[in-house]
Amino acid sequence: MKYITLLLLATTTAFAGPPMICHPVQIGAAKSLPWKSVESWNGTDPAYNLASLSSDTLAILSPSAPINLRMETLRRAAIYTAKNQTLAAQMTAQLLARVADAETSGNPTPALWFDAGFFAETLRQASFIYRFDMLSPSEKAQWQLRGETTPLDGKPWIEKAIRMGGKGMESALIKIEEYRQADLKRTQKLLSAK
Repeated sequence: MKYITLLLLATTTAFAGPPMICHPVQIGAAKSLPWKSVESWNGTDPAYNLASLSSDTLAILSPSAPINLRMETLRRAAIYTAKNQTLAAQMTAQLLARVADAETSGNPTPALWFDAGFFAETLRQASFIYRFDMLSPSEKAQWQLRGETTPLDGKPWIEKAIRMGGKGMESALIKIEEYRQADLKRTQKLLSAK
């Protein structure tokens, strides 16, 4: 597949944090969730009302939203929910409910499967931030996505979206494999050091 070739190219670069969290997706002038312009991966706006996160996210993920806007919006949503497991679970449930509703009505779309899968995988990668000390002590105390439970596996949902004809979604699979390989190597290294 095309994404395997891209994966081989991507893995030759140094791993600098979980890619679905640490690597912003360029969206140009498109409107996504509120975000501060910062040099690091975390540009959350402390003034943003998290009570609006789910409705704002779903409004941006309209059927016509391009794939890069979908990925960046879901990345931002996952970072916002990292301090609130209830909000993360609520957002996941809403994305899965959209898939279930579409399947029930006979109108599933690749974008719905992709959104649910990408968000699930981004939450999985958010636990990497905590587990490998990528936060300041005060940030770490607030970060609730810690990998203490088995997260949902969104990779098959993204693969399904691609099989359904979703375009431009292969880059998400590259980011998933890049993370999983780096996480495996890091875990093995930590275990061998004990």
